[in-house]
Amino acid sequence: MPCTSDDHATDTGVAITSLLRPLSISRMLLSRFFCALGLLLLAVLAAVVLAAYVTGAFQSQQHALNYDSLPFYHTADFQPRWDKWSSWQRTVKFDLIDQHGEPMSQNMLEKRPSFVGFFYAGCVSLCPVSLEVLRELNRIVVAGGTGVQPQFLLLTVNPELDGAGQLADYAKRLQLPANWSLLTGNSKELERFAHSLKTDIRLRESNGEPVHGGRVFLLDTDRRIRGVYDASSTIELLRMRADFERLSVEMSDQKI
Repeated sequence: MPCTSDDHATDTGVAITSLLRPLSISRMLLSRFFCALGLLLLAVLAAVVLAAYVTGAFQSQQHALNYDSLPFYHTADFQPRWDKWSSWQRTVKFDLIDQHGEPMSQNMLEKRPSFVGFFYAGCVSLCPVSLEVLRELNRIVVAGGTGVQPQFLLLTVNPELDGAGQLADYAKRLQLPANWSLLTGNSKELERFAHSLKTDIRLRESNGEPVHGGRVFLLDTDRRIRGVYDASSTIELLRMRADFERLSVEMSDQKI
């Protein structure tokens, strides 16, 4: 018996349905996948928030009188904190070179407590003043005869002009201590490391001169910021020395 138009329409509908069924299944599976992914992300976020709450990341105020150890600094406002969350924050890894052209990495920070600051060889105002304060700090600490001696790292904010040779000449001209490390290298590497110290070294004055302050950081051997100072002020000498001695005692207690 010949096929009627109704039969033909039915067959066509069945064929289209058969073709669309795999697409429908795929859409359903895709929908379930994104739903599961969303739930997983929510669970991870909830876990992070819970961990932050438990470890004290949301504590708005922490008072120095309640703690015996040096604080940690990991926010741009440099508010001192003592919670576990803050103690987990570290400066980033880096690959740079010193004034002798020798490769330097974050491993050097893990040997001894470090005072880290910024400068550039063309600076004739703030840098010489800050370096003189650090030189005096170095003299005082060495004269104190403590078991642990700090290391001093100075990072150029103008790596395009401050190569290893220029930094070597600069150190010689200012008669900086021979064991100080003046670091330069890839600008992106310097920027990343400076950013982990909450410092932007890309800023420039209208005349093109780098913008930088006299801020100096005290880092422990876990690459955590334990002190922030204004090295252009001689008043900060006493605080830098006292904090370094406290950090040395803390490290000694941890070894016992």
